[in-house]
Amino acid sequence: MPTKLAALSSTPVSAPAPHSRLADLLLTSDPRQRRCLTVLLLASLVTAIGIALCIAGAVLDVFPGRDVAVVAVLAAATMATFFVIIRSGVNQRFADPTLAYPQIIAAQSLVAAGYAALGPVHTATLPLLVLVMTFGMFTMRAAAVRAACIYTLVAIGAVMLWRSRTDPAHYPPLLECFNFVMTATVLAAIAQLSNHLVSLRARLKSQRLALEDALAQIRELATHDELTGLPNRRHMLDLLNEHAQRRTRGGQRFYVGLIDLDHFKAINDSYGHCVGDEALRGFAQQAQAVLRTTDAIGRWGGEEFLLILPENGPGEPTVGIERLRAALADTAVSSSVPQLRLRFSAGLTRVRDGEPIGQVIERADHALYTAKSAGRGRAVLL
Repeated sequence: MPTKLAALSSTPVSAPAPHSRLADLLLTSDPRQRRCLTVLLLASLVTAIGIALCIAGAVLDVFPGRDVAVVAVLAAATMATFFVIIRSGVNQRFADPTLAYPQIIAAQSLVAAGYAALGPVHTATLPLLVLVMTFGMFTMRAAAVRAACIYTLVAIGAVMLWRSRTDPAHYPPLLECFNFVMTATVLAAIAQLSNHLVSLRARLKSQRLALEDALAQIRELATHDELTGLPNRRHMLDLLNEHAQRRTRGGQRFYVGLIDLDHFKAINDSYGHCVGDEALRGFAQQAQAVLRTTDAIGRWGGEEFLLILPENGPGEPTVGIERLRAALADTAVSSSVPQLRLRFSAGLTRVRDGEPIGQVIERADHALYTAKSAGRGRAVLL
């Protein structure tokens, strides 16, 4: 054991790449927080490009530098504030951790301020209104998108009215009316598209849930017997291999058993297959109720069942088998034939270290044959 520990301790552990550590430091390792911060940084990039263009315009005396500087400082402060809120995790206290709505309102306010400050090139800011609302369409509910569109229209409309009166040379009233009508038309279209997008998201979510349910049912059918609800033959083989692998690593010893319901063909012939199905279900229910939680039982085929019984201390594994036999003797397994009682024969064997599973099952089957040949209604351990 010390040698193994020394080998493990000496095994080099690859350190995270520098760029990965930097990304975790900047964006956190939380996938949801990282998505929020990535979108915010993308918006910040667009804002930074806009600020750079504004600074260039101010240097070239295209528009007043003081007004542009105020807008640039407000934009940088706004982006930094949202980054700190999300990076610190404060955003997770809110119903919408993405903070999409307040970000949209803040961004549209900044665009309106830029519209007022840019004078002769103020119309260049109008596409940003559409870009900001496009970001919101993919994260906000339709009602929130409509509210944001209304706020945007009121804000930009107020700025247009104010600047057309205070600076008609750069904001001609007729041109501002045209700009307002076009902005209102585009925002109305965005609000309508958001309704379709929300409906599409709801439909996709419903389809995803239905697909998950279908996959769960498929997994259940692939591993369990439809009639009895017990693990099927394939799943029991998987469990046998898992137990065998654990045993090779020092796990528990275990027994394998085969159970066959006595005279089951006579039940089908006398009472019909519906009663036979009831009897199989009744046997499965009693087995699950009586056997230990560590035991596993599955339908092997027809009226035959396979058992996996971990060894917990001294004593024969037939104790649980006899407990099941006693329970079945006192239990009606068919509501239509209340006098029907089930009897069974069982063959058990202890798994030997390194023994192939097929050989174990063959020996258990031989033990079952011995039990049936000896008169049925008994368990034989080989």
